[in-house]
Amino acid sequence: MKSKIKRAPWPVLLLIASFLCPTELSLYIAGLRFPPHRVALFILFPIAILRLASQNGLKVRGFDIFFILFNVWTVAIYMYHEGGQPGLVYGGSQALESLGGYLVARAWIRNEMELRATLKALGWAIFFAAMIALPETLLGQIFTHNILHQLTGYYHPIGVEQRLGLTRAYGVFDHPIHYGTFCATMAAMFWFAERTTAARFKKAGLLTAATVLGLSSAPLLCLGLQGGMLAWDKITRGFKARAKITLLIIVGLYIGASLVSTRGPIAIMATSMTLDPWTGFYRLQIWENGMNNVWMYPLTGLGLGEWERPDWMFSSTIDAFWLVIMIRTGLPALLLLVISLTLLFRAVNKRGLKSKDPKLRNMARGWTMSLIALSMVATTVHLWNVPFTFFFFFLGTAGWIADPVRVRVKAKKPATSKQDAMPGFPAPAPGGLAAPYPPRPMMPHGAYA
Repeated sequence: MKSKIKRAPWPVLLLIASFLCPTELSLYIAGLRFPPHRVALFILFPIAILRLASQNGLKVRGFDIFFILFNVWTVAIYMYHEGGQPGLVYGGSQALESLGGYLVARAWIRNEMELRATLKALGWAIFFAAMIALPETLLGQIFTHNILHQLTGYYHPIGVEQRLGLTRAYGVFDHPIHYGTFCATMAAMFWFAERTTAARFKKAGLLTAATVLGLSSAPLLCLGLQGGMLAWDKITRGFKARAKITLLIIVGLYIGASLVSTRGPIAIMATSMTLDPWTGFYRLQIWENGMNNVWMYPLTGLGLGEWERPDWMFSSTIDAFWLVIMIRTGLPALLLLVISLTLLFRAVNKRGLKSKDPKLRNMARGWTMSLIALSMVATTVHLWNVPFTFFFFFLGTAGWIADPVRVRVKAKKPATSKQDAMPGFPAPAPGGLAAPYPPRPMMPHGAYA
């Protein structure tokens, strides 16, 4: 087990370790706060750039370009709204966390062995996080943040919240939903990375138990979606055009629910597929009022300005990752990111899902399922701090599938060695084969007359 983890590149291990460091361990440099994962990225970012620039067989592809443009746009918009230096600091921090997390995976995970080793390391990281979260859930105390507050003096706002008679655990993360998202995001990849059915169910049980400790609806929904896609993959494996058939069924169910119910299908799912129906209702209101803000400022967004909403919506929190991007940095930012994701998805589908290598197909299938589930969950969860970086790190793990290593093979020159050529016999033919019969020796004219 340890030998497999050691195969993971050290920058990847460093970044994963930083994910498990609570925010109370942040560094302060020139008045700026650097959380542990941002410190790791500050160190690794230039190294990743140099590695990508010098790595043979790696090509900058369309999804890389659009992702870079997304980050450039983000920095420019914050500078436009907040002014030169403040905007550069805030936007630059966002770009460091997103582009940095992506590039670490893109630069150092370049084959199946390195991805499997990374998943092993992540599995142990989730186990470690769950062991810290378990006492909080059972005993009703947020131990980690309380202890670190006393040791460091930094106060991170927390609240003891209960659901189903249990306490929502924070563990080493900033929020229970962050903890759950970290545990649930890559479940399908973990499933396909295991080689036996017993190992797969064992890993699925660990991830489910760990996710439950956060008692958050969105991470549990993320697990459920991936479980449903795994079952769908197993049942429909022999069907032709199964993706199109499934899409038609989903569209049919959506239209049917719209005709039968007085509420829309999205409203039904939002209020019924959560542990707290009020949470689902409130998130619907966030989307409705948030989109009003988007249409008011479609190109540039609001930056860090306050978004308009009814007075009864007292919290300024926007629990929707995609909506936050549109409100803060405008529709062009979301468009650039969606184009990047689409190109990456297509490249993984082309080179991974259609590969003749069953291992590569499985890893591509697992990544695709995790991406779909996480993208849907991001409509009801805002990813910030560690989950923000972790999301883009996850995207980068598919870089080796979408852009496989290219090895140049030098063409072999045909053999031209002169083999003991006897007078009157030809040199070897191309490929090393001599002519089957020697030519008739030239005789003086009239010798046989």
